[in-house]
Amino acid sequence: MKLWQKTYALSALLCTLILYGCMFLVTAPAMSAAVSSTREAACREEKAIAAALQKLLSEVPQGRQGPMAASFLENYRHTGLRFLTKREEQTAYDTLPFSLQLLPGRQGLLRRQGRLYVFVSDRLPSGFELVYLQEAEALSSLLRGQLLTAALTGTAVALMMALALYVLLYRLNLPMSRLAHELRTPLTIMQGYGETLRDARLTPEQAHLAADYIAAEAQRLSRVADSLLTLHSPGEESAAMGIVDIEALCAHLQITFPELRCRVNWATAFGDEALLSTLLSNLIKNALAAAPKGSPVELLAEPNRITVTDHGRGLTKREFRYVNHPKRLRRLHREGGIGVPLCHAIAAAHGAKLTYERGEDGGTVAVLTFTTP
Repeated sequence: MKLWQKTYALSALLCTLILYGCMFLVTAPAMSAAVSSTREAACREEKAIAAALQKLLSEVPQGRQGPMAASFLENYRHTGLRFLTKREEQTAYDTLPFSLQLLPGRQGLLRRQGRLYVFVSDRLPSGFELVYLQEAEALSSLLRGQLLTAALTGTAVALMMALALYVLLYRLNLPMSRLAHELRTPLTIMQGYGETLRDARLTPEQAHLAADYIAAEAQRLSRVADSLLTLHSPGEESAAMGIVDIEALCAHLQITFPELRCRVNWATAFGDEALLSTLLSNLIKNALAAAPKGSPVELLAEPNRITVTDHGRGLTKREFRYVNHPKRLRRLHREGGIGVPLCHAIAAAHGAKLTYERGEDGGTVAVLTFTTP
């Protein structure tokens, strides 16, 4: 996993945790209000029933108060209310679905047997303890709905944030990834020349040529780095735009790729030499990777047109769709070649168009057509 991908994973996780925390803080007041409203409604109803029961009990002798309380509370059975009433540990009436021991004056919510209940316990002036119990199905559904809404909203926002963060980090990292990719081949060649200077016995002229190549390549890599970074800066044009000697460019490419055969019928072009070298280097590397071992790769430069041809197996229809339309498949496919989107971007920066065609022998021909003089 690359560094920017690790940064993305950690950032996305942190943002998700913060987001869900914020969603909870936003949802908590509404849930608390719903719970308080349910408890207050239960308390008011219990007080009304207790007052009516106390009035009734005050009109009958003490010996008949127990049966009278049971008869009175039985009238509420069809409403779904459940009661427990007792005096001095003698139960007069009990329709609770489970055993419940509460001190008088308590009220709140409890969950039993997978259901949510609201309860109120009270003591009447007549000495009876009254426990009021009601299933809070509406409250339970409301709380589940609010939690589900918060979770779904948080998930949707988190996914959008994660996608936006991924695209942002990807685009920020893209110039550096492409730059690192473009530096590999030149650095490998420079390393080879450096090791030759260190280990081989060269004539002064050979040593001078090797050192001169290393210095020239280092300067070119600096220009490539500047040009690639400018290429990814919207609204900026490369300061290196100018007249490019096509023959000199091809000669440099032949030093880098000895298998390359060049035929130049075009003297100069207008563009960024470092970027054009990067584009053609990518096309040549992909052609060499596709060509059989020992098979040459041919570069033909004609006015406003450069082609790179290999004699390999050729591309499939899917591969042709990718290399001609790299934006359709964002991820680099191994069969599509490395740096294809970069090649298209460089071509577009020069007012040119890059297309891939099937060669006469079944190989692949990369065609760079300059549409502006």
